[in-house]
Amino acid sequence: MKFKLVPLQILFCVAFFISCSENLNFNQTNLELEPILKAPIVYFELNQNNFLDEFNQEISVVSDITVFRILETTILKENLVELKIDFEVENGFNRMFLVNMFFLDDDNNITYTFNEFIIDAGDLNYSTTRTILIETTPEFLNSTRFRTDINLPSASTNLNPAIEKVFKFRSLGTFYLRF
Repeated sequence: MKFKLVPLQILFCVAFFISCSENLNFNQTNLELEPILKAPIVYFELNQNNFLDEFNQEISVVSDITVFRILETTILKENLVELKIDFEVENGFNRMFLVNMFFLDDDNNITYTFNEFIIDAGDLNYSTTRTILIETTPEFLNSTRFRTDINLPSASTNLNPAIEKVFKFRSLGTFYLRF
């Protein structure tokens, strides 16, 4: 029985090697890689005390500047074609907020800005996606920082420092590359 299987195995091996004998020409191959990279951009939490000064008077704007180092990588900078940023906000306050966001270069010049977000009072599930096309805004590639301004418009009710409220801001960038 063992003797009969050996010729059959040899026959399959010979057929396999003969059938896969075409030469490959790597010069005619057009390979385009389009990887996708996801990375967090900004995350912070603010409570009612962040919007009050030492005399419990409301502060109308709270700003945060985050270092944006992902574009320091030459490979990413040279091959980035699109960036989509997903924003999620939880507003636990009974007040609305206006959010302005800016990408800045080393000299604090604005390289890209988003339209203002209006976060309604008590909105715990605000989300939006914004897209940056590098082809139409190449100056974005000079960005080294990301500034977020949280504006608290005046209202008839004042913030109470004794009542805990939280404003959470998260963003995730999806970087589309083409090599």
